[in-house]
Amino acid sequence: MTKHYSATLLLAIPFVVAMMPAIVTQGRTIEITVSRSAISPERIDLQVGERVRLNVTSADGARAFQVKGLHLDARIPAGRERVTLAVMPTEPGIFEVESADDGGGRNGMKGRLVVTR
Repeated sequence: MTKHYSATLLLAIPFVVAMMPAIVTQGRTIEITVSRSAISPERIDLQVGERVRLNVTSADGARAFQVKGLHLDARIPAGRERVTLAVMPTEPGIFEVESADDGGGRNGMKGRLVVTR
């Protein structure tokens, strides 16, 4: 009977090892809502080396979303469709977050992404 369990365990090991990177690297998820009048949250605090997913949605029309200095740039569609951006900052600093009408650059809202050690 122990041979049967040993064989099952040996077959399961590659599956468990393959799943480990996904479990270890998940990190934190931050929900961000952009609109013509605001970015919420207005300030996002991260640590250097922290893996984070930014789930960005628009509360009104399509928006352009950008974090200057971290090379994050995305089009956020209308209708609360979520766009996920992955970030892992390597340097501390204060990075400007901008959201504007998609294509027009009008009605721009600003926020901050603050990275500390």
